[in-house]
Amino acid sequence: MKNILIYKHKTAFGTIFLKGRKNGQNPESLYLEIYLKETQKRHLEFLGLYFTGNPLIDNTIKHDAITRCINYVLLEKNDKITSFTAFCESEILKIDKLQSRKTPNSSLQKFRQFAKREDIPFTFINEKNLLLYREWLLNEALNDCRKTADGTEYKQMERGTCDGYMSVIMRYANRAQRKGYISLSAYSNDDIPAIGKVIKVPITLTEDEIIKLQSTPYEKQEICKALMLQFACGQRWGDVKDMTWDQILFEDGQYKIVLKQEKTDKVLPSFISKDLMNWVGKGKERKGKIFSKIPQDCQTVREHLQKWCKDAGIDKKVGTHTMRRSCATILYKKGVELLTISKILGHSTTDITRRYIGIDEKDIRKGLDILKSVTSRFDFGKVA
Repeated sequence: MKNILIYKHKTAFGTIFLKGRKNGQNPESLYLEIYLKETQKRHLEFLGLYFTGNPLIDNTIKHDAITRCINYVLLEKNDKITSFTAFCESEILKIDKLQSRKTPNSSLQKFRQFAKREDIPFTFINEKNLLLYREWLLNEALNDCRKTADGTEYKQMERGTCDGYMSVIMRYANRAQRKGYISLSAYSNDDIPAIGKVIKVPITLTEDEIIKLQSTPYEKQEICKALMLQFACGQRWGDVKDMTWDQILFEDGQYKIVLKQEKTDKVLPSFISKDLMNWVGKGKERKGKIFSKIPQDCQTVREHLQKWCKDAGIDKKVGTHTMRRSCATILYKKGVELLTISKILGHSTTDITRRYIGIDEKDIRKGLDILKSVTSRFDFGKVA
């Protein structure tokens, strides 16, 4: 009996191994070996899938098995914690000083007021509701009433108070997410801006700059190819740099990338042209990681990207996320619907996608110029 490792997927709570088992003349069966950190134990789950010996059929079977491997969910569970409210209360009880519990308790009470329920389920903690809570704090939430000579007066909360309440709820939501009570795909902490945080227009590269950059020679060719592949599929740098050849499938004359986003756990298909993929894989043995010589430190990659841009005559402060934002912006300016771009990037709402799109003064002028076709027909000789 021979066991063969096909794919490995790591999570915060353990590791899932996709393996094949060959027993004599029987077809090779596929199974998952699950290792849970909490118990430090392993168990097997057979998938009911078998390789047939036909390369085309086996490629599809392998794709299905890898998808099931990276979709497998490991959770740390506590039967006593049944809701987000109960989780917050248990966390607050861990605070030694009673005085230090005052702000967390007030924050939880304010969140209950927003949710209009005493017991808030974990399913309520998602990107949409957290963004709505942020807006509610800023525009609708009121301080506790105070008595005045004229009666009862309600005063809108100050920005600093709003920020305090928001940060406490986000802190407990992040803890619950790390412990597995809230799905990693429910929300991303980076996509819930802190109150008071200035959201700047993102720096992006234009279509002409992307083409100019790709055609500019640079010493670190593997970094260049990885960044261009990142732009072409619109994914995060962390997901692209660790991509393996097992995730690449050739279908209908183009390459399909089966990618599980590290940040959100979403499984996304990205379709890449044959020419681009052959350029990326030129001279490579198509096994293991696609980019095996890339520095793991993002700062080093960022410095190389900046030097590459400088060589191409592009004077912009860029980073690894610039390629992802540039993908979204170029698609938007070419008329692709926002919802479609959101699906490509793996965002849960179009509100997040809007923040990725860089619209500058030139775009605003171009938009206003369209109105000239209307104002040019005005009769300025007549008085309104």
